[in-house]
Amino acid sequence: MPTPTRPLLIALATCAGAALAFNAFAAAPAPSEFRAMDANHDGKVTRDEHAAAAKGMFTAMDASKDGRVTAAEMDAAYERVTGHKARTGDMPAAEKIKVIDKDGDGVLTADEHAAGSRSMFDAMDTDKDGALTEAELAAGHAKMLKRTK
Repeated sequence: MPTPTRPLLIALATCAGAALAFNAFAAAPAPSEFRAMDANHDGKVTRDEHAAAAKGMFTAMDASKDGRVTAAEMDAAYERVTGHKARTGDMPAAEKIKVIDKDGDGVLTADEHAAGSRSMFDAMDTDKDGALTEAELAAGHAKMLKRTK
C-alpha cells in the first residue's frame, strides 16, 4: 500500500472513528477512547472494531440521516462530542472532507468515510498484525500531529 499523503493523514485523523477522530488535532487519544473502541476489552483495537467505531462516528455526524455528511454536520458533531468548538488553527471540516471525498462533491458518503477509516487503520498498524495497540494509536496520532504543525 502506498504511504498516505500528509493531507490524507490529516483528513483520516478527523474521520477515523468516534472521539478518536475529533481529538486527532488537539491531543493524543485518551485511554478511555481506546477502551471505547476496544469492544472485547482485549487491549487491542482490531480492524473490525475500528470500522465499527468509524461507522458509529459517521452515524453520529449524519444528523439529517441521509447517508451523507456535510461540513456543517461534521462541525456540529465536533462540538457535541468534544463539548467545545473547533480551535483556531484546526483544519476546517470542508477541508477534511475534501481530502477523502472521492467524487469531489464536498460531501462525505458512508463509503468514502469507511475507505478513509481503513486507510487510517492501515497507516497506524505499524506492525501489520491487524490490530492497534494503545501505543500504536498514540504514536499514529503523534506522527499526524507532528505533520500538521
